[in-house]
Amino acid sequence: MSQISIFSASIGNGHNEASNALQEQFQLRGDSVTVVDTFQSIHPLLHKLFLDTYLNMLRLTPRLWGKLYEYGEAYSWFLLMDYLGAFFSEQLYSTIRKQRTTVMISTHPFVTAFLAKLKRKKRLDIPLYTVITDFHLHPAYLRPEIDAYFTASPYYDRFAKIYKVPLEKFYYTGIPIKAIPNVCVPRWKIRTDLHVDPYEKTVLIAGGGLGLGNYVEILRTLDHLKKPIQVLIMTGMNTTLNRKLRNYQGKHRIHVIPFTKQFTAYLRASDIVISKAGGLTMSEALACETPIIIYKPVPGHEEQNAEILMELGTALKAEKKEELVVLLEQMLTNPLLYEQMVRRTKCVKQPAAAVNIVSCIHELEKRLKNSNHR
Repeated sequence: MSQISIFSASIGNGHNEASNALQEQFQLRGDSVTVVDTFQSIHPLLHKLFLDTYLNMLRLTPRLWGKLYEYGEAYSWFLLMDYLGAFFSEQLYSTIRKQRTTVMISTHPFVTAFLAKLKRKKRLDIPLYTVITDFHLHPAYLRPEIDAYFTASPYYDRFAKIYKVPLEKFYYTGIPIKAIPNVCVPRWKIRTDLHVDPYEKTVLIAGGGLGLGNYVEILRTLDHLKKPIQVLIMTGMNTTLNRKLRNYQGKHRIHVIPFTKQFTAYLRASDIVISKAGGLTMSEALACETPIIIYKPVPGHEEQNAEILMELGTALKAEKKEELVVLLEQMLTNPLLYEQMVRRTKCVKQPAAAVNIVSCIHELEKRLKNSNHR
């Protein structure tokens, strides 16, 4: 029986959500599976270092993060993570031995670098699979020790050719998410169940599990809409933001909602979602067939996600707050535009990504065992 270890990182909530979605599907198939918060398990100070550095960079110098991300496509600075990973190989190796791991899965690129270094250093004969939680593919994900890549990028074949990676290592599965509400159930019914107005035009504002984003700026901008609407403000785990927005007075009916396991129900209940372009939130919005307006994505990975989603016709992007009002008015008042975007989400969505990834890994493991028995 396989002992599966999914290595995640609590740097943003998306990596954990993807890990939990996979864990759920493995368990449904009777597998023994554990999710490891990698940097926290190595040492809480290492986790704090990564998290604080990431958040401070996004808050204080987001363009620097974007430049580093862009620079990394031409120069392999990200291989520094392999050298850093060498310092923590023994701690990770201890975790793998303790759990008797036979399959390693990573949902974060830095974690992947650590595991690849461990596999190389200890000469581990354990398959390593990486689940990419963005729509854009970046060479920082690539390591020769990785046995398969699971991606939501429709351009994976082009990427594989550029970086000379065997195409058969890539699986176009989408990003793993948990089960979503039945899209055949009308939005008004879901709104009723969530105790919000069932018949009012509804816009959801999201900033990921950490509640990052320009919430107040967006709310002030929405006050310029011609007609009142209903606004669902998802503040995630940002309790300071939650308290601040509860005192906001504006033109619209506002519901401030902290971190909830019903996030996808609120997504499905909404006519439009305004968000950055985090991979998990975008995947969930597509699965819920909720058109997207991307506003001020994080430079780097989120900007690249935004570009891909716009190319696919499932999202519009507002660079400035004035554009946000114009795009919202168009989507709320132009049924043809709105239905066109809904149709595109139906073509692109991959709600069964977690199921498909688990099935692929089972098949890969079966092939590996058969080859070993020959």
